[in-house]
Amino acid sequence: MKSVKQAALYILISTIALVLFALSLRSGIVHLHTSLWNLLTHHSGVDGTTVWQIRFPRALGAVIIGAGLGIAGAIAQGIFRNPLAEPTLIGLSSGATLGTIAVISSGAAAYGSRTNAEAAVLFAIIAAFLVQLLAPNKGYGFLLTGIAVSAILTAMAGLMIAISPKPGIQSLSFWNFGSLSLLTNHSVQVIAPFIEVGIIISFFVSRRLDAYSLGESSSHYIGINPRRLRALAIVGMAFLVGASVSAVGSIAFLGLLVPHIVRLLVGPAHRRMLTFSALIGSTLLLLADLLARTLFEPHEIPLGLITSLIGAPALIILLRTQKSQWVAHD
Repeated sequence: MKSVKQAALYILISTIALVLFALSLRSGIVHLHTSLWNLLTHHSGVDGTTVWQIRFPRALGAVIIGAGLGIAGAIAQGIFRNPLAEPTLIGLSSGATLGTIAVISSGAAAYGSRTNAEAAVLFAIIAAFLVQLLAPNKGYGFLLTGIAVSAILTAMAGLMIAISPKPGIQSLSFWNFGSLSLLTNHSVQVIAPFIEVGIIISFFVSRRLDAYSLGESSSHYIGINPRRLRALAIVGMAFLVGASVSAVGSIAFLGLLVPHIVRLLVGPAHRRMLTFSALIGSTLLLLADLLARTLFEPHEIPLGLITSLIGAPALIILLRTQKSQWVAHD
């Protein structure tokens, strides 16, 4: 009965995501004069170019990046056994932002390049392990250390933008709020393999996270190396977050909110959580991007503002009405 309910839930959310995807292709400043069905075989002309060169990579990017950030949030909360853990709070997003701006402002790489994504992933890994190294072992010291390191890295990125002589570098300030507006078919192709690697690593560690949720001592006695598991999880999250940030900037609250919704719907077992986190993350990012583009046409709202406006109140409601359960039951 439980599996039937979850299958129905999966189909429902998938249907919503497909509807939002179609609306993303259909909606925008340029009004289409041809149906999407006809455009499946016609990629030329104003309508074809608008859909396949501008809106399609944006919608596809929302699906891929939303899935990656949703999974990263679930892994972060699982590996640190804390409902407040989130890629932004543990230094991953700010590290990736610094790496992206460093290579672009120095001229070492262009936006949307593979080098750009690689630098973002590398800096995300360094930032997360730096937080690990500096943080005390008990209480909320880890999160506070993450916030402090993130603030330092964000300030360094802002300083790099301010002093860079490279023309147009100031436009990189959009990384603070996130935007899918610069996505192209090429940039989506560049980041997709990185996010795929991150997803594979995340599913690889998911079963062990169920045992790890019982505590480091208990997991150690059943053959799990907590330090190695944490390191592998951080690398997986770095691929997910680093590639995403390199393409669209930092998107607030998505990685924090999604796991809470999923845990409420399907429980805390991590493999099941990751599947639904990917689906709900994609759906929420598609919705947020659609709202960002259409609420105040022809003006576009920064995506991070929309996710904050949606995510913060929803998270407050969830935290006040539900107690997170951290022990996995299959």
